[in-house]
Amino acid sequence: MANFDGKMGALMWLGNAIHTALQNARTKKEINQIYKNVSEANFQNRAVAVLSSVNKKELLLISGDPSDNDIIDMAPKSKTPAIDYIWGINQSPQSAVVSGGPSDARVRALMPFVRKSQNKNIPLIALHNGNRNLEAMITQNSLDCECISRNKFYYDIFRGMAVDDMAFLLYETMPDDNNKPKSPKAEALLRALLEVVLRKNSTVTFQNLAAFPLANLKDILDGMAKKAYVTVSEYKAIDRDYMAGSSELDEVRVFLNKLNRQAAAIYGNPTENTCNIKKMLNRKGAIAIDVGGVQNDLIFSLVTNHLMLLQSQGRDFSILLDDVPISRYPKATDLIRGRTYAISHNDFVASLFGGKKQGNDLFSEITGNVSTLVLLGHASGTSCQKWSEHLGKYHKIRIRYNISQSKAFLNSSDSRGISVDETDEPRVRAETLSRLPGTLACIHNSEGTLFAEV
Repeated sequence: MANFDGKMGALMWLGNAIHTALQNARTKKEINQIYKNVSEANFQNRAVAVLSSVNKKELLLISGDPSDNDIIDMAPKSKTPAIDYIWGINQSPQSAVVSGGPSDARVRALMPFVRKSQNKNIPLIALHNGNRNLEAMITQNSLDCECISRNKFYYDIFRGMAVDDMAFLLYETMPDDNNKPKSPKAEALLRALLEVVLRKNSTVTFQNLAAFPLANLKDILDGMAKKAYVTVSEYKAIDRDYMAGSSELDEVRVFLNKLNRQAAAIYGNPTENTCNIKKMLNRKGAIAIDVGGVQNDLIFSLVTNHLMLLQSQGRDFSILLDDVPISRYPKATDLIRGRTYAISHNDFVASLFGGKKQGNDLFSEITGNVSTLVLLGHASGTSCQKWSEHLGKYHKIRIRYNISQSKAFLNSSDSRGISVDETDEPRVRAETLSRLPGTLACIHNSEGTLFAEV
């Protein structure tokens, strides 16, 4: 772990105490000692450490006057100081945000979260937007893993699920129309459809739901009753659901077709290599689920509803969100609320302020539960400023002095010029975040702030 060489134990020299000490000082040695204490106090407030290999002048971390600097070079004790610092002292997974920079750097910064979850036998579920590097990292750092995407496991969401749960899940995923909200009758129609599809196909998929001739559902049900494929009581229950939701035929048909198109675009056609999420949760494994881009809103809603249903059934797992614009999907916030999570995004600030739920409340809610921030280079000046404000300010004290002493046989004189400036300055300036190159990151947690290569 990073060691700031005991500088954190410096005394605090503030306000009148400094002025009084300077006025009482009689020699340069005494003033130099006061300045040393002030420098240590500045560092204690700022708590910024930098690897000796980092170009501090380029990142505006130091000024032309060496006496004005209040950062410290850290001598790394390992070959991966950034990962060690992100890992922290606590061996349990803690919430983290990784923002900015290239995708491969963000993936490396997420590795401690994945490994801690697996080391503590906590299942991990990651939602991502086609990030193959993330899939590979999770696979390499987990006990058991399934990657759900077009080229890996197929998303068999309905496996082992009761019909009522399937109907509820699909109904919750149906979007509300701007002019008319979805009707509860649609859930009854979905339940009737699922009962018939299960009896005809023995399984439920996105494809056979979309392909089913919904307009002929009543005729097909009647035919099944005549052939004794359903009992009298089953027929009455299914028929009652159909009659209750028959007015929603068009809305349900359009929804199922749109859902199927999005599923086919992300997962392809059903294969024998299907996922088994409940099995992976029982094994305390990891699951990486491709949810596609923002145009695949139904898939993302379906996946989050599925995970929230599992949570309501007592399933516990940590959450990793990668490149998900959170404010666009309020359910993403519901999914991570009260959970251990990691969020990775090219521009996390934009993902919070650019969607349906905007403002500082969402930013404060999410970052308020985060123990570690990993900030890589940002192109957006607004994001850099937001992160700089979040990292806070420190009370900086500057001392300028000049003292001369002359002692002659019959005459002696002392002259001094002393000025003390106190200002509140950002711990990390916005310009610094905008200048971070490549995989160099500003890593911030309760131990302080470290600049290091991820």
